[in-house]
Amino acid sequence: MKNYAVSLALGLMMIAGMSSCFHNRHDMSISVSDDDDEFEMDADYGRNRSHAVQVYLDEHLLNNGRSLKTTGEIILDDKTTFYINSNPGQLTIRINKNENSEESCERVREICEDIKVIIEDN
Repeated sequence: MKNYAVSLALGLMMIAGMSSCFHNRHDMSISVSDDDDEFEMDADYGRNRSHAVQVYLDEHLLNNGRSLKTTGEIILDDKTTFYINSNPGQLTIRINKNENSEESCERVREICEDIKVIIEDN
């Protein structure tokens, strides 16, 4: 009986572990942190939403034909500087409030709010 219980427990743990490999890709997680020095948004979402997010970012942050399919520091024409990490299903945007104008920080914050809506609605 003891061996049966141990075998059953091991089997259930293996099934639970394997099911995590096939978890629902529609799950999403969006976190925002906003303190005196920095604003940051981290989002994990379904890959099927990636195109809509990418199009929005390209249209609302860039006016010169570039694409934000990149990771690293971006400097816009108006001298707004921020960090972005954009991958299918994942996005991080971080802006240093001390290095950017209040208007630039507010613009990035509003764009992040719009992205949250895109991720949640699609």
